[in-house]
Amino acid sequence: MWQTADPLLREYLFSLMGDPAKVKTVYDAASPMTYIAATKAPLLSLQGENDIRVPRGQAQEVASVLEAKGNTIETVFYPAEGHGFQKRENQIDSMRRTVAWFERYLKSGTAAN
Repeated sequence: MWQTADPLLREYLFSLMGDPAKVKTVYDAASPMTYIAATKAPLLSLQGENDIRVPRGQAQEVASVLEAKGNTIETVFYPAEGHGFQKRENQIDSMRRTVAWFERYLKSGTAAN
């Protein structure tokens, strides 16, 4: 994340966790990739194509690791959107997908693979 973060996000991360060159273990401990192998729950990832906070490559990396493990995952990239959706149709679509996901995996009691 540090490598692809914009300058403002880097400054924020630095203020929270320190210099990644000096405290790599702190960054490793905060990284979802450190724990991803233990993931059991299905994952719905709704991403803006132009998200500078969570670039497409990071979302695809998570999806690839989970798919390789056989986890249930759905990843949707919304064109011309950033971190948060501005277009009404994408807001509606993402809410519908989220509700359907919850209905399928939480309400039914089948959250774990």
